[in-house]
Amino acid sequence: MKNVTILGAGVSGKAAAKLCAVNHIGCTVVNDGDSAVLPDGDLIVVSPGLHPARSPLYQMALASGREIVSEMEFGCRFWKKPLLAITGTNGKTTTTELTCHLLQSCAVKAEVCGNIGRPLSDLAASGDDCEVAVIEVSSFQLEKICEFAPLAAGILNFQSDHIDRYAGGFAEYCATKEKIFTHVMPENRIYGLSFPEKTRRVTYQAGILFLDGEKFCDLSGGDLPGFHNAENAACAVELCLRYLPPETVRSEKFKRALLDFRRGRHRVEVVGVRNGVTFVDDSKGTNPAAVLAAIDSLPGQLVILLGGLGKGMDFSPLAERAERFRAAVLYGADRRDIGKVLENRCPCVDCGSDFALVMSTAKALAQPGDTVLLSPACASMDMFKNYAERGDEFARLAMIDC
Repeated sequence: MKNVTILGAGVSGKAAAKLCAVNHIGCTVVNDGDSAVLPDGDLIVVSPGLHPARSPLYQMALASGREIVSEMEFGCRFWKKPLLAITGTNGKTTTTELTCHLLQSCAVKAEVCGNIGRPLSDLAASGDDCEVAVIEVSSFQLEKICEFAPLAAGILNFQSDHIDRYAGGFAEYCATKEKIFTHVMPENRIYGLSFPEKTRRVTYQAGILFLDGEKFCDLSGGDLPGFHNAENAACAVELCLRYLPPETVRSEKFKRALLDFRRGRHRVEVVGVRNGVTFVDDSKGTNPAAVLAAIDSLPGQLVILLGGLGKGMDFSPLAERAERFRAAVLYGADRRDIGKVLENRCPCVDCGSDFALVMSTAKALAQPGDTVLLSPACASMDMFKNYAERGDEFARLAMIDC
């Protein structure tokens, strides 16, 4: 290729441009707000944040008849080392970080990339001595792939999310996720524990992981509580089995690394206790299934903070846990959709788009022994830059009078 057109000048777009420069390929980077004309180019690389139906440049790209690929696909064409890939609705980040942690504990030079960490294009351009890339993959990144070929890949689960992006609804969303297996050998296609009809080497029962039917590791000694984290751990071990010698995975060193792993921030993270009330940041809980998992991992009554950008999701599963809610404090763009599901099931308070009011209301409602849980079931971008900023603000306000 002689010239590449890159749509989107964010992190992914800049990484694709860097990869072009390293390989002496001409490129032009454009944003919707900057240009009404699609530059010439042999290939179009799209950033995952561009919505196919809402971006004028993306619409022009589709009409042009030129080849369109995601930044991840572009990066993989220059990445000549093994890839281990993870997708699914919930648990991707934990599983990606855990897989990388386990490999590194076995002296493998592994690095996290993709939807977290560095874009794959940046890693491919860097010349680093990374031996294997562990890549978190979103459905957006999978929309435009062709040659993306991980050594092994895992799909953790399917739950309602990002439905506003797919005209075909949940079925199209799932089909997009399944594209991760396009060039993966059948024996290296890993399905999470929530797919009961699938066979797998790693299984789970009563807090214990089993490998090939034999007891492997008691997870109660680590930081991976609940079924959802067992699902993450099982997938990570399965991925490692496709790269490491079996005796390495079965070693005590590997098992100790599994138990030593600590989850990242904003995932059911206790940020403080005040006046007998525990404050828990689960800002990464951006869909109803993730919220249910967070609720099930906590004891007692909850004052739950729900709201943000709903992405067309079905919030009805939240009603299944309404008896656990002392109150639901609602905020953000799609708070009323959540309120309709919870009305007559628990007390609901609408706080508009004032997050300080959200926090002061939650504190007033909570009683000693309760937990104030931020697990919004929604994306954050209506009021915050990202889920991390939302979680940080929650933690800050939790410990002050507001």
